[in-house]
Amino acid sequence: MNHGMRRTAWGCLAMCWLVGGAAWAQGRLDAEMLKLYGGRYAVDCANARSPLVRVDAAQIVVEQGNRRLSAQSLQAAHSYFGQSPPPGFVVALLGQVQQRHGIVFLVQADGQGQYIELDGDKTVMANLGALGKARFHRCDAAANQRAADQVREAQQARAAANAPVASGSAKHPSELIRDARFKAVYRRALGPLVSQAWLAQMNGPAVELKTEQVAGTAYQLVAFCKAHDCGDNNAVLLYDAPQDRVYGFVHMKGRNTVLGSPPGPVMAELNRLWRREWRQGK
Repeated sequence: MNHGMRRTAWGCLAMCWLVGGAAWAQGRLDAEMLKLYGGRYAVDCANARSPLVRVDAAQIVVEQGNRRLSAQSLQAAHSYFGQSPPPGFVVALLGQVQQRHGIVFLVQADGQGQYIELDGDKTVMANLGALGKARFHRCDAAANQRAADQVREAQQARAAANAPVASGSAKHPSELIRDARFKAVYRRALGPLVSQAWLAQMNGPAVELKTEQVAGTAYQLVAFCKAHDCGDNNAVLLYDAPQDRVYGFVHMKGRNTVLGSPPGPVMAELNRLWRREWRQGK
């Protein structure tokens, strides 16, 4: 598409939208959303002629010179990427051009502050041309400072959550899996099941570690499950740290698997503990 054709197409989208916009303006951003994400974003905030995105309550506008594209029927989607958002994602502001062309304003943040990138259906992206690949920085120094601070805090929290844990100091399964000594023994016991992320990472719902006496040995009881699917995917482990031994009972998709070849008394206790933790003692 050449420059003249792109200008004509963009103008048509903008004009058609503006003519019919009053009847379509259903979704709006509330005051809190505007405080967090509203205002002017530009490719170059220091240049008054820079292409920009303006986030208002009833519409979001993309402008470059005398060209203008408006999106209304706005919605905010914090879970736009589900459980695995890309780094820096904050929220997706969804809109409609002409009430039939979808456009997404991806609000993101990094160490410099907030910015918006665009996505949408083929018609919208074709009309935006090069601006469809541009990054629009928020032109609000205070808001950018807050966003950058939040990014750094999140990075520090992730680093702390992944930091190694000294052997014997863990209080929760999410900490125990960061104990290098336990992790090595546990992954050997898992064998082929190490490919199951919820088992290998122990990052789902869990209870605090506790001590269980079994056949004269003090074990740490580890009970955890798969996020959003605890009933069908769960496990109990008995960890003997001094002897570097892990025994386990894994229930996964209706099948039970025993880890570590536990002796008879330990196997019986694993069954009892599994019923206690995951079947309310039944």
